[in-house]
Amino acid sequence: MWGTLLIGFYLARDTAYRWLTRMSSPLSRLAVVFFLSLCGLVFLSSYVISTKILRKKIHNSGADLVVAADVMSRGSLHGAGHGLIPFNPDEYELYEFNEAFVSVTIGKQHYALIEYMPACTHLFPETQHNSMYLLPAKPVATMVPEMVNMDGYRLRAVTIPEPRAGRLRRLFQDGAVFIPYGTLRNIWQSGYIRRYVMKLHHPSAQKARQLEQTLRQIARLDKRRLSVVSSGKLLEQLAQMESTQYSFRVWVTLGISAIICLLLTSISSLEFRQNRYVYALIGSFGISRVTLYLSFLIENTILVALGFAASLAAVWGIRDYITRVLYKSPDVTLSLGELEADIRTFCLAFGICILVSSIPIAVAACRPIGKELK
Repeated sequence: MWGTLLIGFYLARDTAYRWLTRMSSPLSRLAVVFFLSLCGLVFLSSYVISTKILRKKIHNSGADLVVAADVMSRGSLHGAGHGLIPFNPDEYELYEFNEAFVSVTIGKQHYALIEYMPACTHLFPETQHNSMYLLPAKPVATMVPEMVNMDGYRLRAVTIPEPRAGRLRRLFQDGAVFIPYGTLRNIWQSGYIRRYVMKLHHPSAQKARQLEQTLRQIARLDKRRLSVVSSGKLLEQLAQMESTQYSFRVWVTLGISAIICLLLTSISSLEFRQNRYVYALIGSFGISRVTLYLSFLIENTILVALGFAASLAAVWGIRDYITRVLYKSPDVTLSLGELEADIRTFCLAFGICILVSSIPIAVAACRPIGKELK
């Protein structure tokens, strides 16, 4: 046991001495791993950023929403709880709106008149004396009163600030006037459009497509004029893009790792040639060839690990520069967690690189000591 510790100490001291006397050897290996890994991670981060931008756009356009519009003819039943689509809180949140066939005006601007059900109350700001709201066509920052003209009547509505608009803005991008259920009963006799809005808890292309097909089947069986709009197709395109990007990112990582492997093998071969007489002499003292091989393997592992850790630290330090300046996406954040798949691929590839680059060392270590000392 004591002899093994002494051999390990001697080999570690010999390695440190070589690093100090020929600093180009460890520095070259560190630099190769650091710069190629850094360039690879910065390049791969562009795919992460582009995917996040696309996902954000899809989300803003209502990726988690499935909207169905049912045209109700004259004399149709108007009331809460008589909808075509059942509540399913495990899968989605259901909101119902009724859109009248009349419009209201504010100044010269025309707005749709929307009746919201009691279950939708939490979508609107809380007020004490008013439950009639206006979502302006142009966003506003504060709640201010506005006079609404409807069939010769002037009613008072309160604007919805843009920070509180949320899903309402995604559903009614051109603005609307909202009244609570039961406020105006006469305008629904000539017909209206009932809108069902389903907010999926876990949006995916498969769930959106499945729900869309179910709604179309219900409409066909019930002979209803139901139109369904969802982001299922966009979610499918996003999933396909992510799958394609993942394959490409894996190949980029493996390509960079292959280059590093070739360079490490070349450097390691030169390093061992320069020290083959010393290693042969050490071997003649009784140190096993396996120990010499493992010492070189540990040395390469330490240098590769330090180089890759430095590249990760550099990416973390310049992440804001990557998003704001390099890829012109100041509203997108980047974290190492989003590069987790690439980091794992790099680590696996580096493990293979270390083993492959040590093959010449293993071959040289197996040569008879007498041939080296001849």
